[in-house]
Amino acid sequence: MNVVPRARSVNVLEIAKLSGSSKSAVSRVIQNQPGVAPEMRARIQHIIRAHHFQPSILGRALRGAHTGVIGVLARFMGSGFTAEVIRGIDDEVKRKGSQTMCMLAPGIDEYIRSWRTLVSGRHVDGVVLLAPPTDIFKYPVDELDKPVVLCAAEPPDKASTWKAAGSVVLDNQTAMKQMVKHLLDQGCRRLIYLAGQPDIFDCQERERVFLEAAAERKGVRASVVQGAWTRELAVSVVHGCLSARKQKPDAILCWNDYVAMGCLQALSELDIAVPEKIAVAGWDDVPGADHLDVTTIRLPMLEMGWQAARILFQKTNPGNVGLASPSHVSLQMSLQIRRTTVRRAVKSRA
Repeated sequence: MNVVPRARSVNVLEIAKLSGSSKSAVSRVIQNQPGVAPEMRARIQHIIRAHHFQPSILGRALRGAHTGVIGVLARFMGSGFTAEVIRGIDDEVKRKGSQTMCMLAPGIDEYIRSWRTLVSGRHVDGVVLLAPPTDIFKYPVDELDKPVVLCAAEPPDKASTWKAAGSVVLDNQTAMKQMVKHLLDQGCRRLIYLAGQPDIFDCQERERVFLEAAAERKGVRASVVQGAWTRELAVSVVHGCLSARKQKPDAILCWNDYVAMGCLQALSELDIAVPEKIAVAGWDDVPGADHLDVTTIRLPMLEMGWQAARILFQKTNPGNVGLASPSHVSLQMSLQIRRTTVRRAVKSRA
């Protein structure tokens, strides 16, 4: 059997000799920094690929150089939101020739400890904090910390040391008002919102805007129910909520699609017709929501990841004009009208 010999691994100095460049030029190409002519950059990159060169992350970290690694700190992987945003981050990171390191820290204290470890250490060039607990803003940012980009979070005004952080946020206000208006247009007047975890920025924002939007219309009663944070919990919470109320709601809005699926399961078990008796809507538009024909709000999850990575690269490579990007981005969401809320003839906005 013929075996194709693999090219011998080379070091930075050997790449410089093979390409006819300098060691510093090779380092700049590896770290995706400016200052190398396009033709020389292409030649160096070709040699790197041909020889399967992999820079030593540990060695670069010990020298205080760029590691070529972007850290992502999230809390849960149970929702499609987290997975899709991380996929978007990783797409952009790979496009820049770098690597992604992901960490999960479900608990608030664990998340905060992990954040401090990442930003004060040498293993990453910067960190994307994905839907961090709002308690994190009680802790100051050190001026020597690695750059941070907040994804689906925004610091309060009093958290002054966080102002230098980049951010990618969602326009929760516009989307929630569209959703509430749609439910009211269907004749719904008794609304329940199954809220998300109270220590997450987006959950706080959506709950606030839900109550505000409902209060703007006369004759509308709106209430918030806590505890339905997963599909399984939603089944139990909806059973308990409906059994405890003399007057049933005519619409249930859920903080994500998986909770909406749990709500639909509970209503099916209770033999309550959807949407004739109770309309149900979710949030995120995860895979499966369209199959179940669930009205929802579509999040640009991949774009959130792309934008977060671009902002972080700008912060870790401030001298590279080719990476110019705003430090704060607000993304729009779109209402997807489907069967679970349509009581009257309404044109889909999908």
